[in-house]
Amino acid sequence: MADTAKKKRNAKGDGSLKFDEKKQKWVARITAHKADGTAYRKTFEGKTQGEARKKRDEWKNLHYDIPEGKHEKAYLSDYIMDWLQTVKKGSIKPTSYERYLRAINKLILPYIGHIRLINLDTLTIQREIINRMRDEKDKDGKPSQSYSNIKKVYNPLNSCLKYAIKVGDIASNPCDNITLPKERKATAKKIHPLSDEEARRFLSVCTEDVSKHWWSYCIMLYTGLREGEIGALRPADIHLDSNYIDVHATIVANIDPETGKRASGFVYQNSTKTSKDRRAYFGEAAKVLLTERLKSCPEDCYLANQSRTPVNLVYLGRAFKKVLTYADIENDCTLHDLRHTCATRLIRQGTDVKSVSLQLGHANIQTTLNIYVHPSEEDRARAMLNLHW
Repeated sequence: MADTAKKKRNAKGDGSLKFDEKKQKWVARITAHKADGTAYRKTFEGKTQGEARKKRDEWKNLHYDIPEGKHEKAYLSDYIMDWLQTVKKGSIKPTSYERYLRAINKLILPYIGHIRLINLDTLTIQREIINRMRDEKDKDGKPSQSYSNIKKVYNPLNSCLKYAIKVGDIASNPCDNITLPKERKATAKKIHPLSDEEARRFLSVCTEDVSKHWWSYCIMLYTGLREGEIGALRPADIHLDSNYIDVHATIVANIDPETGKRASGFVYQNSTKTSKDRRAYFGEAAKVLLTERLKSCPEDCYLANQSRTPVNLVYLGRAFKKVLTYADIENDCTLHDLRHTCATRLIRQGTDVKSVSLQLGHANIQTTLNIYVHPSEEDRARAMLNLHW
Protein backbone atom coordinates (compact mmCIF):
# COMPACT_ATOMS: atom_id res chain seq x y z
CA MET A 1 0.00 0.00 0.00
CA ALA A 2 2.85 2.30 0.88
CA ASP A 3 4.51 1.64 -2.48
CA THR A 4 1.42 2.51 -4.48
CA ALA A 5 0.43 5.53 -2.41
CA LYS A 6 0.01 8.50 -4.68
CA LYS A 7 2.43 11.26 -3.87
CA LYS A 8 0.90 14.69 -3.39
CA ARG A 9 2.72 17.95 -3.24
CA ASN A 10 2.35 19.36 0.27
CA ALA A 11 1.24 22.90 0.87
CA LYS A 12 3.90 25.43 1.78
CA GLY A 13 4.93 24.97 5.38
CA ASP A 14 3.60 21.41 5.58
CA GLY A 15 7.04 19.86 5.20
CA SER A 16 7.32 16.29 3.96
CA LEU A 17 5.19 13.18 4.51
CA LYS A 18 6.74 9.90 3.36
CA PHE A 19 6.68 6.19 4.13
CA ASP A 20 9.95 5.02 5.72
CA GLU A 21 10.72 1.53 4.38
CA LYS A 22 13.28 0.82 7.10
CA LYS A 23 11.02 1.80 9.98
CA GLN A 24 7.86 0.62 8.22
CA LYS A 25 6.15 3.78 9.38
CA TRP A 26 4.86 7.00 7.91
CA VAL A 27 7.09 9.95 8.78
CA ALA A 28 6.14 13.62 8.63
CA ARG A 29 8.84 16.28 8.91
CA ILE A 30 8.61 20.05 9.15
CA THR A 31 11.04 22.86 9.84
CA ALA A 32 10.50 24.51 13.22
CA HIS A 33 12.30 27.25 15.10
CA LYS A 34 13.56 27.57 18.65
CA ALA A 35 12.92 30.65 20.78
CA ASP A 36 16.19 32.18 19.61
CA GLY A 37 15.22 31.71 15.96
CA THR A 38 17.43 28.66 15.33
CA ALA A 39 15.86 26.28 12.80
CA TYR A 40 15.54 22.56 13.48
CA ARG A 41 13.67 19.59 11.98
CA LYS A 42 10.64 18.20 13.82
CA THR A 43 9.67 14.59 13.08
CA PHE A 44 6.33 12.80 13.63
CA GLU A 45 5.78 9.08 13.08
CA GLY A 46 2.60 7.03 12.62
CA LYS A 47 1.50 3.58 11.56
CA THR A 48 -0.69 5.21 8.95
CA GLN A 49 -0.35 8.27 6.78
CA GLY A 50 -3.29 9.87 8.57
CA GLU A 51 -1.75 9.28 12.03
CA ALA A 52 1.53 10.93 11.08
CA ARG A 53 -0.30 13.84 9.44
CA LYS A 54 -2.53 14.29 12.50
CA LYS A 55 0.46 14.46 14.86
CA ARG A 56 2.12 17.02 12.60
CA ASP A 57 -1.00 19.16 12.29
CA GLU A 58 -1.70 19.11 16.03
CA TRP A 59 1.82 20.34 16.70
CA LYS A 60 1.52 23.00 13.99
CA ASN A 61 -1.77 24.26 15.40
CA LEU A 62 -0.03 24.78 18.72
CA HIS A 63 2.96 26.63 17.29
CA TYR A 64 2.00 28.16 13.95
CA ASP A 65 -0.76 30.30 12.39
CA ILE A 66 -0.30 33.23 14.74
CA PRO A 67 -2.42 36.33 14.11
CA GLU A 68 -0.72 39.69 13.94
CA GLY A 69 -0.51 41.76 17.13
CA LYS A 70 1.75 43.25 19.77
CA HIS A 71 2.80 40.12 21.67
CA GLU A 72 0.97 37.30 19.95
CA LYS A 73 4.13 36.15 18.19
CA ALA A 74 6.22 36.20 21.36
CA TYR A 75 7.54 32.89 22.56
CA LEU A 76 6.82 32.08 26.20
CA SER A 77 10.57 31.98 26.88
CA ASP A 78 10.97 35.63 25.86
CA TYR A 79 7.74 36.83 27.44
CA ILE A 80 8.18 35.25 30.87
CA MET A 81 11.79 36.44 31.19
CA ASP A 82 10.75 39.96 30.18
CA TRP A 83 7.94 39.83 32.77
CA LEU A 84 10.30 38.57 35.47
CA GLN A 85 12.98 41.21 34.89
CA THR A 86 10.68 44.15 34.12
CA VAL A 87 7.64 43.57 36.35
CA LYS A 88 8.75 41.37 39.25
CA LYS A 89 12.37 42.31 39.84
CA GLY A 90 12.51 44.91 42.58
CA SER A 91 8.90 44.28 43.67
CA ILE A 92 9.61 40.95 45.38
CA LYS A 93 12.33 39.82 47.78
CA PRO A 94 15.65 38.88 46.15
CA THR A 95 15.26 35.31 47.40
CA SER A 96 11.80 35.09 45.79
CA TYR A 97 13.17 36.49 42.53
CA GLU A 98 15.96 33.92 42.54
CA ARG A 99 13.47 31.12 43.26
CA TYR A 100 11.30 32.25 40.33
CA LEU A 101 14.34 32.44 38.07
CA ARG A 102 15.50 28.92 38.94
CA ALA A 103 12.02 27.49 38.37
CA ILE A 104 11.68 29.23 35.00
CA ASN A 105 15.13 28.26 33.73
CA LYS A 106 15.12 24.67 34.94
CA LEU A 107 11.52 23.51 34.77
CA ILE A 108 9.51 25.80 32.51
CA LEU A 109 11.62 26.94 29.56
CA PRO A 110 13.08 23.51 28.65
CA TYR A 111 9.57 22.07 28.21
CA ILE A 112 7.22 24.84 27.04
CA GLY A 113 9.50 27.84 26.42
CA HIS A 114 9.42 27.19 22.66
CA ILE A 115 5.64 27.67 22.47
CA ARG A 116 4.22 31.01 21.45
CA LEU A 117 2.33 32.82 24.21
CA ILE A 118 -1.01 32.88 22.41
CA ASN A 119 -0.86 29.13 21.67
CA LEU A 120 -0.07 27.98 25.19
CA ASP A 121 -2.95 25.82 26.41
CA THR A 122 -4.04 24.05 29.60
CA LEU A 123 -3.40 20.55 28.29
CA THR A 124 0.21 21.33 27.41
CA ILE A 125 0.96 22.87 30.83
CA GLN A 126 -0.76 19.95 32.57
CA ARG A 127 1.21 17.37 30.62
CA GLU A 128 4.62 18.99 30.25
CA ILE A 129 4.92 20.71 33.64
CA ILE A 130 2.51 19.41 36.29
CA ASN A 131 2.17 15.74 35.35
CA ARG A 132 5.82 15.36 34.42
CA MET A 133 6.92 16.63 37.85
CA ARG A 134 4.21 14.61 39.58
CA ASP A 135 5.36 11.39 37.93
CA GLU A 136 9.09 11.81 38.59
CA LYS A 137 10.51 9.08 40.81
CA ASP A 138 13.67 8.84 42.87
CA LYS A 139 16.00 5.83 42.92
CA ASP A 140 13.69 4.06 45.37
CA GLY A 141 10.69 4.50 43.11
CA LYS A 142 9.08 7.15 45.32
CA PRO A 143 7.83 10.55 44.05
CA SER A 144 10.82 12.88 43.89
CA GLN A 145 8.85 16.13 43.58
CA SER A 146 6.77 17.37 46.48
CA TYR A 147 3.55 19.35 46.16
CA SER A 148 5.53 22.36 47.38
CA ASN A 149 8.08 22.02 44.56
CA ILE A 150 5.34 21.75 41.94
CA LYS A 151 3.70 24.89 43.34
CA LYS A 152 7.04 26.73 43.14
CA VAL A 153 7.01 26.11 39.38
CA TYR A 154 3.29 26.66 38.87
CA ASN A 155 3.18 29.97 40.76
CA PRO A 156 5.51 32.07 38.55
CA LEU A 157 3.92 30.68 35.38
CA ASN A 158 0.42 31.42 36.65
CA SER A 159 1.45 34.89 37.84
CA CYS A 160 2.99 35.71 34.46
CA LEU A 161 -0.12 34.60 32.55
CA LYS A 162 -2.36 36.61 34.89
CA TYR A 163 -0.26 39.64 34.04
CA ALA A 164 -0.60 38.86 30.31
CA ILE A 165 -4.40 38.94 30.68
CA LYS A 166 -4.25 42.19 32.66
CA VAL A 167 -2.33 43.99 29.91
CA GLY A 168 -4.40 42.43 27.12
CA ASP A 169 -1.79 40.13 25.60
CA ILE A 170 -3.95 37.01 25.97
CA ALA A 171 -7.68 36.52 26.50
CA SER A 172 -7.65 33.76 29.13
CA ASN A 173 -5.25 32.05 31.52
CA PRO A 174 -4.58 28.38 30.66
CA CYS A 175 -3.47 27.84 34.27
CA ASP A 176 -7.02 28.43 35.51
CA ASN A 177 -8.08 24.87 34.75
CA ILE A 178 -4.88 23.11 35.81
CA THR A 179 -5.32 20.16 38.18
CA LEU A 180 -2.60 20.15 40.81
CA PRO A 181 -1.76 16.88 42.55
CA LYS A 182 -3.14 16.32 46.03
CA GLU A 183 -0.89 17.71 48.71
CA ARG A 184 0.74 14.84 50.57
CA LYS A 185 0.88 15.24 54.30
CA ALA A 186 4.43 16.31 55.01
CA THR A 187 6.46 14.27 57.42
CA ALA A 188 7.16 16.38 60.46
CA LYS A 189 10.75 17.53 60.42
CA LYS A 190 12.59 16.10 63.39
CA ILE A 191 14.16 18.65 65.66
CA HIS A 192 16.60 18.10 68.47
CA PRO A 193 16.82 20.94 70.99
CA LEU A 194 19.57 20.51 73.56
CA SER A 195 18.62 19.45 77.05
CA ASP A 196 19.66 21.76 79.89
CA GLU A 197 22.62 19.53 80.68
CA GLU A 198 23.68 19.34 77.02
CA ALA A 199 23.41 23.12 76.69
CA ARG A 200 25.71 23.57 79.69
CA ARG A 201 28.28 21.15 78.24
CA PHE A 202 28.03 22.85 74.86
CA LEU A 203 28.73 26.28 76.31
CA SER A 204 31.62 24.97 78.42
CA VAL A 205 33.54 23.75 75.35
CA CYS A 206 32.41 26.43 72.89
CA THR A 207 35.67 28.41 72.79
CA GLU A 208 37.98 29.79 70.16
CA ASP A 209 40.31 26.82 70.68
CA VAL A 210 37.57 24.46 69.50
CA SER A 211 36.05 26.53 66.66
CA LYS A 212 36.63 29.96 65.17
CA HIS A 213 32.83 30.23 64.94
CA TRP A 214 32.32 29.76 68.69
CA TRP A 215 31.02 33.33 69.14
CA SER A 216 28.20 32.85 66.61
CA TYR A 217 27.08 29.60 68.23
CA CYS A 218 26.87 31.19 71.68
CA ILE A 219 24.93 34.22 70.44
CA MET A 220 22.47 31.95 68.61
CA LEU A 221 21.86 29.95 71.79
CA TYR A 222 21.51 33.08 73.93
CA THR A 223 19.19 35.01 71.58
CA GLY A 224 17.43 32.54 69.25
CA LEU A 225 18.54 34.37 66.10
CA ARG A 226 18.64 32.49 62.79
CA GLU A 227 22.10 31.64 61.47
CA GLY A 228 21.64 34.01 58.52
CA GLU A 229 20.69 36.82 60.90
CA ILE A 230 23.78 36.15 63.01
CA GLY A 231 25.89 36.31 59.85
CA ALA A 232 24.43 39.70 58.86
CA LEU A 233 25.09 41.45 62.20
CA ARG A 234 27.27 44.55 62.14
CA PRO A 235 28.42 46.78 65.03
CA ALA A 236 25.70 49.38 64.38
CA ASP A 237 23.04 46.72 64.99
CA ILE A 238 24.07 46.20 68.64
CA HIS A 239 22.58 48.43 71.36
CA LEU A 240 24.41 47.58 74.56
CA ASP A 241 22.76 50.29 76.67
CA SER A 242 19.27 48.98 75.92
CA ASN A 243 20.21 45.29 75.69
CA TYR A 244 18.83 44.59 72.21
CA ILE A 245 19.95 43.73 68.69
CA ASP A 246 18.40 45.48 65.70
CA VAL A 247 17.54 42.50 63.46
CA HIS A 248 16.76 43.73 59.95
CA ALA A 249 18.91 41.67 57.60
CA THR A 250 20.19 38.21 56.78
CA ILE A 251 22.75 36.59 54.51
CA VAL A 252 21.66 34.30 51.70
CA ALA A 253 23.24 32.06 49.10
CA ASN A 254 24.86 33.97 46.23
CA ILE A 255 22.69 33.31 43.16
CA ASP A 256 23.53 34.62 39.70
CA PRO A 257 20.51 36.85 38.85
CA GLU A 258 20.83 36.13 35.13
CA THR A 259 21.10 32.33 35.21
CA GLY A 260 19.61 31.44 38.57
CA LYS A 261 22.65 29.26 39.30
CA ARG A 262 24.45 29.15 42.62
CA ALA A 263 27.66 31.16 42.79
CA SER A 264 30.33 30.99 45.48
CA GLY A 265 29.83 32.45 48.94
CA PHE A 266 26.94 34.28 50.60
CA VAL A 267 25.64 37.83 50.22
CA TYR A 268 23.97 40.42 52.46
CA GLN A 269 20.20 40.90 52.12
CA ASN A 270 18.59 43.88 53.82
CA SER A 271 15.51 42.00 55.00
CA THR A 272 14.83 39.03 57.24
CA LYS A 273 13.13 35.76 56.34
CA THR A 274 9.70 37.19 57.21
CA SER A 275 10.58 40.73 56.02
CA LYS A 276 9.85 42.03 59.52
CA ASP A 277 12.44 44.08 61.38
CA ARG A 278 12.54 43.40 65.12
CA ARG A 279 14.41 43.91 68.34
CA ALA A 280 15.98 40.75 69.75
CA TYR A 281 16.82 41.26 73.41
CA PHE A 282 19.77 39.67 75.19
CA GLY A 283 20.85 38.94 78.74
CA GLU A 284 24.12 39.41 80.62
CA ALA A 285 25.93 36.37 79.16
CA ALA A 286 25.33 37.56 75.61
CA LYS A 287 26.16 41.15 76.57
CA VAL A 288 29.65 40.13 77.70
CA LEU A 289 30.33 38.43 74.34
CA LEU A 290 28.89 41.31 72.32
CA THR A 291 30.87 43.91 74.26
CA GLU A 292 34.16 42.11 73.69
CA ARG A 293 33.46 41.52 69.99
CA LEU A 294 32.60 45.19 69.42
CA LYS A 295 35.98 46.22 70.80
CA SER A 296 37.83 44.30 68.09
CA CYS A 297 35.47 44.57 65.11
CA PRO A 298 35.63 47.55 62.69
CA GLU A 299 32.35 49.31 61.90
CA ASP A 300 32.25 48.07 58.30
CA CYS A 301 32.79 44.41 59.18
CA TYR A 302 30.47 41.55 60.06
CA LEU A 303 30.58 40.55 63.71
CA ALA A 304 30.34 36.80 63.04
CA ASN A 305 33.76 36.57 61.37
CA GLN A 306 35.14 40.11 61.83
CA SER A 307 35.49 40.39 58.07
CA ARG A 308 34.07 42.59 55.30
CA THR A 309 32.85 39.40 53.60
CA PRO A 310 29.86 37.50 55.07
CA VAL A 311 30.56 34.20 56.82
CA ASN A 312 29.95 31.06 54.78
CA LEU A 313 26.91 29.37 56.36
CA VAL A 314 27.93 25.98 54.96
CA TYR A 315 31.20 26.09 56.90
CA LEU A 316 29.36 27.42 59.94
CA GLY A 317 27.15 24.34 59.93
CA ARG A 318 30.00 21.89 59.41
CA ALA A 319 32.14 23.34 62.21
CA PHE A 320 29.16 23.12 64.56
CA LYS A 321 29.40 19.31 64.51
CA LYS A 322 32.93 19.54 65.84
CA VAL A 323 31.75 21.46 68.90
CA LEU A 324 29.04 18.84 69.53
CA THR A 325 31.71 16.14 69.49
CA TYR A 326 33.84 18.03 72.01
CA ALA A 327 30.77 18.44 74.23
CA ASP A 328 30.05 14.70 73.96
CA ILE A 329 26.59 15.38 72.57
CA GLU A 330 25.44 12.45 70.45
CA ASN A 331 21.96 13.51 69.33
CA ASP A 332 21.28 14.70 65.79
CA CYS A 333 21.27 18.37 66.74
CA THR A 334 21.75 20.82 63.86
CA LEU A 335 22.91 24.41 63.98
CA HIS A 336 19.31 25.61 63.71
CA ASP A 337 18.47 23.56 66.81
CA LEU A 338 20.29 26.18 68.90
CA ARG A 339 17.35 28.44 68.01
CA HIS A 340 14.94 25.66 69.02
CA THR A 341 16.79 25.28 72.30
CA CYS A 342 16.53 28.99 73.12
CA ALA A 343 12.78 29.07 72.40
CA THR A 344 12.10 25.91 74.41
CA ARG A 345 14.07 27.18 77.41
CA LEU A 346 12.22 30.52 77.35
CA ILE A 347 8.86 28.72 77.41
CA ARG A 348 9.95 26.44 80.26
CA GLN A 349 11.00 29.45 82.29
CA GLY A 350 7.50 30.86 82.01
CA THR A 351 7.95 33.40 79.19
CA ASP A 352 4.64 34.04 77.43
CA VAL A 353 4.40 32.69 73.89
CA LYS A 354 3.78 36.12 72.34
CA SER A 355 7.10 37.43 73.70
CA VAL A 356 8.93 34.33 72.46
CA SER A 357 7.33 34.74 69.03
CA LEU A 358 8.46 38.37 68.81
CA GLN A 359 11.98 37.48 69.93
CA LEU A 360 12.25 34.82 67.22
CA GLY A 361 10.67 36.98 64.52
CA HIS A 362 7.80 34.67 63.63
CA ALA A 363 4.90 35.84 61.49
CA ASN A 364 2.41 34.44 64.01
CA ILE A 365 2.26 32.75 67.40
CA GLN A 366 1.07 29.45 65.91
CA THR A 367 4.46 28.95 64.30
CA THR A 368 6.09 29.29 67.70
CA LEU A 369 3.71 26.78 69.26
CA ASN A 370 3.86 24.22 66.45
CA ILE A 371 7.56 24.20 65.73
CA TYR A 372 9.67 25.74 68.43
CA VAL A 373 8.04 24.76 71.71
CA HIS A 374 9.00 21.27 72.82
CA PRO A 375 7.77 20.32 76.29
CA SER A 376 9.61 17.36 77.77
CA GLU A 377 8.03 14.33 79.43
CA GLU A 378 9.16 15.81 82.75
CA ASP A 379 7.33 19.07 81.97
CA ARG A 380 4.11 17.23 81.22
CA ALA A 381 4.37 15.05 84.32
CA ARG A 382 5.09 18.09 86.52
CA ALA A 383 2.11 19.94 85.04
CA MET A 384 -0.26 17.11 85.94
CA LEU A 385 1.14 16.80 89.45
CA ASN A 386 0.53 20.51 89.98
CA LEU A 387 -3.04 20.31 88.72
CA HIS A 388 -5.47 21.08 91.55
CA TRP A 389 -9.25 21.02 91.64
